[in-house]
Amino acid sequence: MRIQLLALTLMATPALAQSPLSALIAEYETGPAYIFQNDGRYGPTGTDYTADDINQKTNLYRTQRIALEARLGERHGIILLWAPFDITTRASLTKDIDFRGTVFPAGTVVDSRYLFEGYRASYLYRLINAERFTWEIGASVQVRNALVDLSAVDGSRYVKESDIGLVGAFKTRLRYTLPSRLWVGLEADALSTFGLLGNTTGGIYDVALTLGVPLGAKEDVNAYARLRVLGGGADVARRDIYNWGNYGFALVGVQADLVSLVERGLRKE
Repeated sequence: MRIQLLALTLMATPALAQSPLSALIAEYETGPAYIFQNDGRYGPTGTDYTADDINQKTNLYRTQRIALEARLGERHGIILLWAPFDITTRASLTKDIDFRGTVFPAGTVVDSRYLFEGYRASYLYRLINAERFTWEIGASVQVRNALVDLSAVDGSRYVKESDIGLVGAFKTRLRYTLPSRLWVGLEADALSTFGLLGNTTGGIYDVALTLGVPLGAKEDVNAYARLRVLGGGADVARRDIYNWGNYGFALVGVQADLVSLVERGLRKE
């Protein structure tokens, strides 16, 4: 068995050394989110309503993200991200709400679901690759899976608005490592249409500030604490849709370089 493992090590080590894949970093984060703002209006006669109207600001909501980053040599990186955000709240309406022509009278007890799920792919090019400081720039494209609905608890009314769309953004990421090996990171995705796309006005932003610490001497596994602000929305006149939201997150997470861990495991055998 040891001879077989040694043979695998001898074959795998040169292959990894010659591969353009210098790192494969898996990342998971979780923590509470708070809704600062979530305004909506749906339909030609739709009523403007806010997060307060449907009790979205009375609680914190557990969230999570999963990402996988492939580092190709020293300069190039590709990131795949899954970012779900799915909450349901219950409220007794204090005013009439018209949602796509269906009116929910004041006093109606309603359940409201808000789903904003993102599947994002990003490319980053490392402009600065110093010993303690790195700076990367690039772009992201995100498939947005969105759904908003209202349903009367007594079953008398139900209506929804759903959409799958493609969103692009510019991206940048900075990281500085302190002499203590603690590191600080800033990552941002952002884009605004500035009203240039016909009768649609919209924008997105996703900004995270991170404090990380290596969990071992090899620095291929890191734990971190992260503050994130996320927001955006659109005013789409041709579909009579308006939605704009701003959210805050307090997160903890872990990231691990799978390539380095595999190489370490092979060397130990």
